Amino acid sequence: MRFDLHLRQAVRQRLAVISAQMAQWDTEPRQSIDLHARLVEAIQSFPHTTGMSDLFVGGVDGSGDFPVVAYGDTFVYATVAAATLYQSDPVNGLREVDTGLNPLVEFTWLSGSEKQRTASLLDSFERLAGHTVDEVILGSDYPELRKGGRADLAMIRAGLIVPPAHDAGNVGVQLRTTAELAAALRLIEIAPLGAFVFTDGTMTLPFVQRNRESLFFEHLRRFCCVRARERGVTFAALSKSHGLPSGIRLDEAAREKFGQSVPEHWFLRMPEADRDGWTPVPADGPRVPPVGAVTYLFRLHRTTPIMRLDLDARHWEIAGKSSENVQRLFQSLDYAGHDQRCFGYPYPVKAAHDRASLSQPERIVLKKQVVDAAIEAGLKRSLFRDASQATGHA
Repeated sequence: MRFDLHLRQAVRQRLAVISAQMAQWDTEPRQSIDLHARLVEAIQSFPHTTGMSDLFVGGVDGSGDFPVVAYGDTFVYATVAAATLYQSDPVNGLREVDTGLNPLVEFTWLSGSEKQRTASLLDSFERLAGHTVDEVILGSDYPELRKGGRADLAMIRAGLIVPPAHDAGNVGVQLRTTAELAAALRLIEIAPLGAFVFTDGTMTLPFVQRNRESLFFEHLRRFCCVRARERGVTFAALSKSHGLPSGIRLDEAAREKFGQSVPEHWFLRMPEADRDGWTPVPADGPRVPPVGAVTYLFRLHRTTPIMRLDLDARHWEIAGKSSENVQRLFQSLDYAGHDQRCFGYPYPVKAAHDRASLSQPERIVLKKQVVDAAIEAGLKRSLFRDASQATGHA
C-alpha cells in the first residue's frame, strides 16, 4: 500500500477522532459507588496453599494447523490435543500420573461439496470424541438448556453448523475445541473420584439461544459435564482473560478489601441477576457467566492477571457451592500453581499446552507427510499449494 501526502493526512485525522472517542470512553464513570461496595463485599480470600494430600489435577489443551495444505479447491486440516494428570506429592509438589492416554491427532479433508465436507467433518468429530455424533447429542444436557427444551435428534443433526472448506477460522475453532473436549472426556473417564480437570478457555455455548443451529462442540462440552457429574469429577474451564468490561474495577475492589497494593489469593463468584438479584455486567455487555455455568474471577499470585474459571452450574449446585468445596477448589488451583516453570498458573494446564503446541518445524513435517502420502496415493504434486499463499497472506 502506498501512503501519499493526502492519504497520510486523512489517516491522521481519522486517528485523532478515534483517539478522542477512546479518551472520552475511558474517563466516563462506569462503576457506581453502590456497585463498588457490592464487589468489595463479595470478594473472598483463600489461604496460600503449599501442601495438599490426595489431590489430582488434570489439564487439557489443543492446537493444530488450519489448514496444513490445500489441494486444488480442497483443504487438509490437522488437529492435535493433549491431556495430563498430576498428583500432589510431598517431595516434588506435583508428580505426573501415567494415564496411558496418547495425544489426539486427526487429519480432516474438506472439499467444496457440502455433502462431502459434512460427512468428513462429522467423521473427524466422531474419531476425536470416541463416540458417534448421535451418542454425544443424546448423552448431553445441551438441549435442555435451550428455550424450547429437547428436540428431535434428526433436527439437531440437521442444525449442526458445517462451515465452507476454505473458512479456516471457523473450521479451526470447531476442530480445535472438539479435540480439547475429546481429550478432556477421555481424562474424565479415568480420573479418580474428586479429581479436577481443567480445559483452556471458557464454557461459552455460542448458539444455545438459537432455536435450531448449534455447534457439535457445544453438545460435547455439555456431554463432558454430564460424565463428570456421574463420575464425581470437577470439570472446569480456565481462562487467563476474564472478558469483562474495563469499567468493572475488580483490582480497586480487591485493594480496598485487603488493603494491599496488589492483593493475591482472592476470588469472586460472578453475581447473576436471577440468582443474586444483581450483576456488575451491563445489560448490553457480555454474557458472564455463560448459560449453564457459574463463573469465578480470581488471582493466585500478584505477578499473574485476574483469571476466570467457569464451572458446570449443575455440578456447582449439587457438590460445589458450599464454602468448604469452594475453598478446596481455589486451594487446589493455588497448590498446582507453585511450579517454578509457570508460577501462579496451574502447571497441569501449562504442561498440556506445551505438549499440544505445534512448532514451525513440526508443521513443516506434517505438511510434508500429508503431501508425500497423497502423492503415493496417485495425486499430483503440482496441485498442492500453501493455503496462506493461495489467499495472498504469504
